[in-house]
Amino acid sequence: MRRAVFGLAVAVVVAVLVGWCVGGCSEEARQAAATEPAVLTSAGDPYFPQAGNGGYDVLAYDLALHIDPLRGSLEGTATVKAETKQSLERFSLDLQGLNIIQVRVEGKAASCEREGQELIITAPGMLQAGQVFSTEIQYEGVPVEMEKVAPVQTGWRHTGDVIFTLDEPQGAATWYPVNDHPSDKAAYVFRLTVPDGYVATGNGMLVGTSECAGECTYVWSMEQPLASYAAGVTVGKYVEKRGAAPNGVAIRDFYAPEVAAQAETIFARTGEVLAYFAKLFGPYPFDAYGSIVLGAETGGAMENQTLSLYGRDVFERMTKDPIVAAIYLSHELAHQWFGNSVTISQWKDIWLNEGFATYASWLWLEHDQGPNIVEALVEQSLRLVRQAGEKPAYDPGLKDLFGVSVYQRGALALHALRLAWGDDLFFAFLKEWAQRYRYGNASTEDLVALAREQAAKVGAPDPEPLLHAWLEDKELPDLPR
Repeated sequence: MRRAVFGLAVAVVVAVLVGWCVGGCSEEARQAAATEPAVLTSAGDPYFPQAGNGGYDVLAYDLALHIDPLRGSLEGTATVKAETKQSLERFSLDLQGLNIIQVRVEGKAASCEREGQELIITAPGMLQAGQVFSTEIQYEGVPVEMEKVAPVQTGWRHTGDVIFTLDEPQGAATWYPVNDHPSDKAAYVFRLTVPDGYVATGNGMLVGTSECAGECTYVWSMEQPLASYAAGVTVGKYVEKRGAAPNGVAIRDFYAPEVAAQAETIFARTGEVLAYFAKLFGPYPFDAYGSIVLGAETGGAMENQTLSLYGRDVFERMTKDPIVAAIYLSHELAHQWFGNSVTISQWKDIWLNEGFATYASWLWLEHDQGPNIVEALVEQSLRLVRQAGEKPAYDPGLKDLFGVSVYQRGALALHALRLAWGDDLFFAFLKEWAQRYRYGNASTEDLVALAREQAAKVGAPDPEPLLHAWLEDKELPDLPR
C-alpha cells in the first residue's frame, strides 16, 4: 500500500455480532456445541491477536458474489477448501457482520456460532489430521465498516455505484469468510455477478464472462497463492485497455470513463517498468498485471495482486507531478514481487513489503533519470525519519504499522546494504530473495540469514549488525561510504 503522499442486513449484524448464526443452525446443534472443545481462533500474530485461525491450512477459495452496486450489498457463497493440521471437531473463519444463511461441511449441514469476528463451525463429524475438506457458507447483507487501523478506511467500500475493496491489513473479513492472516495464502476463484452495464474485476486472469441478459457474471482465477489482504474486487463502469510488457507479460487496465484518456498516458510506461524490475528481481511472478483507476476516492493506492488500485484522489496527485506518478506506479508494481509473491510471515515484518517497494521505486527513478535523484530521495528520507522520531522499521508497533519508518527507513536499510556491499552482491541478493521465497512467506530473520549466507559466499563483511542498526537502533547510523 502506498499512503497518501505530501436496512435489514444491518439489524441482523447487530443481532449476531456475539451469538449464534442466523439460519442454517438448528437449536439442538447450538446446544450441543456448547460442550465442544476450544477452537484455535487466532494465527498468533501479536498485532492482530483475533485475526487468522489455527488447525488448518486453506488451499483455495471459490467466491460466488451477487453484487448490487447501488445498495452496496452482496449475496455470497464461499466454498473454502482446506487441509487439517490436526484432528478437528470445530474450526473458525474470520467474518465481520453479514447474515449467515447456511453452512455445510463436506456437503452436510453444520452448526455455527458468532463470537466477535469469528465464525465458529462445528463439523458434522470429526475431521482427521491431514484431511482435505470443503466448507460452503451462504451469506448476505451490506458489509459493515471496519474500525480504522490503516491510514485509509479498509474493507468493503461503497461510493455511489462504485464498489471496491481495500483489505490491508484486516479488510477481507468484511466481505467473505476467510482465514485472514498473510501466513495462510491460497488460490482463488471469483464469480462476480453484477447488473448489465457494469464490469466486475478480481485478482488473476479473467477466464469467463456470461452472456449478459440483465446481469453479467465475470469469472476471475488466481492460481498462484494470494494473501487475503491483497485480494481485491471492484465493480464499476470502465474503459478497458490491453497491451503487453516488452517481456510479453499481459497488461490490462480498467479506467473510469472520466479519467480514461489521461490515465492511459499516466500508465503508459507500466510495461517498461515491469520488464526492468524483472531484470532486477527475476521473472514477474504472475500471469498478468494492470491498474484500476476508480471514479471514487480511496485515500491511497493498493497493490491488489495483479491489479493495483488507485482512487480518483490519488490519480489527481499523479497527474500534477511526474515524479509522484512514477513513484506510485513503480511502488505498487514492485509489490507484486515484494508483498504479493514474497509475503510477510507476521505484521511486524511489514517493512519487507513497504521498504522494498519504496526502494524499488528509487531504483526505477535511478534507471530512468540517473543517480542524482536517488541521492535526493535518500536525503529526503533521512529527514523524514528523523522528523518522525527515528522509529524502527522492523516491529514498529500497531500504531506505526504504516508509519514513515516502515517505508523510508526500510528503504534506507536496503540502500545502506547496497553501499556496504557494492552493486554486484546487492542485486544478486535481491534476486535470490525474490526467487527463494517466491509464492511463500518470509520474515526479517529469514532476510538477515540470507544476507549473511550471500556475504559469506564472497567473503564480504557480516551484514547483520548493519541491518539491525538501520532497522531498529534508536538513532539512525551513518550511511556507509
